[in-house]
Amino acid sequence: MELLKYTLQQVSYAIVEPSYALILIMMAVVFYMKNKKTTVMERLIMGKNSSTAFELTVSQIVMGILGGVVASLILTFLGITFYETSNIFLIFILSVALMFFSPKLVCLSYSGAILGLLSILLYFISLIMENPSLDILKMDITNLLVLVAVMHIVEGLLVIFDGKRGAIPVFGSRDKKIIGGFAYRRQWILPMIILLMVQATSANTVMGGSVNTPEWWPIINHNKNMLIFATMVIGALPIFAGVNYATITFTKSKKNKPIFSGLLILGYGTVLILLSFLGDINKILDVIILTLMPVLHEYMLYIDRLAEKKGKIKYVSNEEGVCVLDVAHDSIAKNMGVKMGDLILEINNIKLYKDEIIFNMLERLPD
Repeated sequence: MELLKYTLQQVSYAIVEPSYALILIMMAVVFYMKNKKTTVMERLIMGKNSSTAFELTVSQIVMGILGGVVASLILTFLGITFYETSNIFLIFILSVALMFFSPKLVCLSYSGAILGLLSILLYFISLIMENPSLDILKMDITNLLVLVAVMHIVEGLLVIFDGKRGAIPVFGSRDKKIIGGFAYRRQWILPMIILLMVQATSANTVMGGSVNTPEWWPIINHNKNMLIFATMVIGALPIFAGVNYATITFTKSKKNKPIFSGLLILGYGTVLILLSFLGDINKILDVIILTLMPVLHEYMLYIDRLAEKKGKIKYVSNEEGVCVLDVAHDSIAKNMGVKMGDLILEINNIKLYKDEIIFNMLERLPD
């Protein structure tokens, strides 16, 4: 119970402490500006908005805070800890730096693999040079894998429950036919904590001080870590983690695409959890596992693209009528019971055998 209370206190600190709160406010402003553009585009396409920019932003911040709490609780109760000297916070800084090369590289799978491999490299260099001070990272590979896995599990949940918000209709072409789909672009900022192992004499350097832990803790690597914890004190490091979801679909509904993507991400996180049991057995195996981390992430993205490529187009008009891609909130069509995916065969006894007919009818409507 004390561990739960401590975790919630430290996550709260990462939200209300002035310097951290300023970061959260700045990110809220960034989200709002992006959501403003999204709502403008949605209004141009649909005629009205399903949600305001403010509502989309509040949802992102609230869901991000919940995600940070969940991630912190899972990591804390599993006992995922890092040495104070490991500089684990670099994984988040590195992910931001990699984002400038490609948006997908913001994922911790890439920065985590780089940091883990660098830690192993420094370990071997310190052995060759017979200089232990060169081993400046001392990264626990098992804990690193679990950290990345938990972040993906939380990301999967965020995508499933909040990924569809702000999705806008888009159009493409396949087999000389105009097809409809949805574009998703959603970000969350997660205030969370990472547990650090510090010497008892320097425990106060970690925000929040220290906490007494129960006998069953930690769950991961219990026997090994208990020996280490006998001479160490556990403290919390408040941080912010970013999660991004951006994709497009022409084969799934607005609701089902985030569910499909979220389940893939959850599956990837679960695989990393299983791989973590092989961590720290030997350095060669660690290198293989760390290499697999971004490779499997790329494979997950490949499965998503393949499902989209091989899937049946969901929203496409044919000779019988015009397919409904989306229905505006509180519109006449919505009140009449028109739903996404419906096929409109005719209007006022005029058969809609091609899209141009309904476009011409709309142009003749009074403003």
